[in-house]
Amino acid sequence: MPKLHIHFTDRDLARTRMKLETDLLWEIVGSAQILHCGNDDLAFGPWRRRVRELAARDVDLRMALRTMAKLAPHAVLPSPPQRLHRALRVYFRSVIEPHLPVIEDGVRTEVAAKIQRYLHCGPEGLLEVLGPATRWDPPVLSVDHPHRRDVHLDGRGLVLVPCYFALHHQVVQADPQLAYPIRTECRLLAGGRPGGDHVTALLGSTRASILRSVVGGSTTTRLAKLVGVAPATVSHHTGVLREAGLIATEREENFARHLITPLGLRVLAADR
Repeated sequence: MPKLHIHFTDRDLARTRMKLETDLLWEIVGSAQILHCGNDDLAFGPWRRRVRELAARDVDLRMALRTMAKLAPHAVLPSPPQRLHRALRVYFRSVIEPHLPVIEDGVRTEVAAKIQRYLHCGPEGLLEVLGPATRWDPPVLSVDHPHRRDVHLDGRGLVLVPCYFALHHQVVQADPQLAYPIRTECRLLAGGRPGGDHVTALLGSTRASILRSVVGGSTTTRLAKLVGVAPATVSHHTGVLREAGLIATEREENFARHLITPLGLRVLAADR
């Protein structure tokens, strides 16, 4: 298979980093590609069937899916902006938004493992474990791609974007990004954890949700919205987690930013 070769300098390696939060645009593009391919695998099959059932009853969604079908192969849609914006709104509301908790949970699980890898092995350690479609042979990262190409980062570094909805690696060269599929087990473990969620059993559901939500860093206000409790309740639970060494808190003027610690990451990783 042809390869895309991404060339790194020492400066590029130093500036290589990972996007810690869910990238909704990549999730939209990737999900559109999955809907219009023939791959009905274990992770995506039920979701695809559900979308088809919804589209059979919703004319607006059917129109949005036809519009997104043009986007799927190239991540570029040659349509009037107004039509595209409407299609994106309908598509996101029906296809992505109902599944956001599961999507974000899967991405957080992937990010937690990758942060551990970075702490132990540095940026090259991340480039070594981006899936079977990639190979890190310093100073070049080779990626399976429909066309052979060479990309020189020229000191800009590379942003690694973990994606729940993705079948293969995709590269944006102008603002160097590599969107890659999260591991299948992260998708299958996302969402409900019947009988196997040891972190929740240990910490309680609210504290476990807070711990998972601070993998990429979060403020008290945002945690309150994510977890569905009052900010004062979040402050109490973050205090307990901080005393246990699972999170750390940085204070900046009028707000506090909570971050997971290496111990907190090990707790989450052990649950996987």
